[in-house]
Parts: sequence; structure tokens; C-alpha cells
Amino acid sequence: MEHTKSNKKELLSVRNLVVEYTSGGEAIHAVNGVSFELEEGSTIGLVGETGAGKTSIARAILRILPDHATRAVSGEVYFKGKELLTLPENEMRTLRGKSISMIFQDPMTALNPVKTVVDQIAEGIRLHQKMGKAESIREAVKMLETVGISEDRANEYPHQFSGGMKQRVVIAIALACNPELLIAAEPTTALDVTIQAQVLDLMQKLQKDRGTAMIMITHDLGVVAGVCDTVAVVYAGEVIEYGSKEDLFDHPTHPYTQGLFGALPDLTKNVKRLSPVEGLPPDPTNLPAGCSFAPRCKYATDACRQAPVGMTEMTEKHFVRCINCGKEA
Repeated sequence: MEHTKSNKKELLSVRNLVVEYTSGGEAIHAVNGVSFELEEGSTIGLVGETGAGKTSIARAILRILPDHATRAVSGEVYFKGKELLTLPENEMRTLRGKSISMIFQDPMTALNPVKTVVDQIAEGIRLHQKMGKAESIREAVKMLETVGISEDRANEYPHQFSGGMKQRVVIAIALACNPELLIAAEPTTALDVTIQAQVLDLMQKLQKDRGTAMIMITHDLGVVAGVCDTVAVVYAGEVIEYGSKEDLFDHPTHPYTQGLFGALPDLTKNVKRLSPVEGLPPDPTNLPAGCSFAPRCKYATDACRQAPVGMTEMTEKHFVRCINCGKEA
């Protein structure tokens, strides 16, 4: 596939982001030097297994990490030139929900069970758009209709909606103030396949209409294929492969990325069993000295196990964290 040169401006730049938690006196290395960029109106996918650190990256960008468990956060996160990690909390509060919004994985826990859905959408509109109550309610009803929920259901409560409808409400809340950046944390995981497709189509339409940039956090490569422009494969808190969607789907280079594709069903091949990635991710309290994937990698050498591995640029803007990169699965 050919690459087209982009004239879009950079919206978000994450540089060497590190997040450490603490539990029982032990340090948990959740995010270990993650870097990526996102242009205006574009979508990046953060892909990886559960526990890879994807949601911690998102929460660090929004600065909503749990205070009681977070041991340290370092690095730089620039949004439209502003460094978010050092921004005063009152300024950060004005950005959350207005300029940067997040769709959480489980809509039932993201919604307030004792407030009507229209009130929950209107609350953010009143706060960020400085509207009166009646006007904010009208805007919230319009937003519900935008995501396919009729006005006659606006005064109902979350428990009266199905899973897919609740997720539409969460999307409406996230998009109500026209954010420039939308963080979608596995927004379709709790939904059945048919509803997943409807929700993704809705998100793409709203993103296109509003020019919103998006970080799509998922472990589903099908979602990545349909939604994303660039992809960062995350493993043990590190980006191990980074490039355009075409780079990763046409030329998966890191053994872990190759393993992810090898575990997918392929109707063009006559095989009896899929090829899963053997083993488990490393313990985040005790990461390997060298490449974090080395214990599971069939290409691993002594050099892989001895020292951290840096990124290698394979082709323009296609980076791989591997000494033996280029091998076929």
C-alpha cells in the first residue's frame, strides 16, 4: 500500500512516558518509556494484551491515575504545545471533557445510576460551555439524537438501556463538548459483535463530521483495521512496533506482532489450529533485564536477554524494538 504525505498538524506528542504503581510495597512498572505522536483528525491504535499498559497510558495523558496506587509518573505529554503533566490542576480540569474526552470500557460503571442520561450529558455542557440548565438540556437531547437515541428516552436511567445503548450514551457524553481528542478505552469489549460494528460506525461518523482525533485502545486487530491510521503495539509497558496501519498489516516485523497476526483465523489458509503466542507476559514487578518479549520469543539470543533493546527504523516512520527484526513468523 502507498503512503500519502500528511499536511495535518501535530495535536498530541507523548515522549518517554513512564508510569509506576505500588502494591504491597512493590513497584509495578506499568508504562516504560512510551513515545508516539498523533495528528489532528487522525486515529492511533494502542494494541496489546490485557495488562500491557494501554489504559495506564490513556489515564496518564488525562491525569486521572489513582492517587493511592500511583508511585511515579514521568516523561512529557504535549497537547497543542501545552505540557500536560506539569499543567496546574485547575487548567487540566478545563481541558478534561472539553478538549480531551474519554470513553471508558464499561458503560455501566461510567454512568451514574441515579441520574437520567440527559442530565449526565447536560452536566458537562453546562460546566464547559457556560450554558443555563434549560439550554444545556436541549443540547444534550440533540446529542442523544446524534448517537441514535430518541428524545422520548432522554429522561430514562442507565439501567433502562441495553449495553449498546449505554455505550451510545457514554459516547454522547464524551463528544458533547466537541473535543479535539477522544480517547476510546476498549469501547466495544463488553458488546456483542453486531452492536460493536454499529458503535464503531457511529464513532467513525462522528469523528469524521467533527474532525476529532482519536486514541483507540483495543486488543482487536479487526477494530484497528477498520478505524486506525497509525498503530502502536504495546507489550509490557513498551511500544515494540510503531507505524502506519499499512506497515503493520502488510509488514508485521516484531515477533510479537507476527504472533498476534498468527493467532487470527485466515480463511485463505487450510490449517487445523491457530498459532497462539506461547507463554505469558512478564511480571511487571520483575521485568527482564533485556527485551521484555525474550522469554516468549523463538528468535531470542543472549544479546536480547542482556540489555534493553532500542527502536530500529525499518522504513520511514516504521519502528521496531528488536535486534533480530525482519524475521518471518
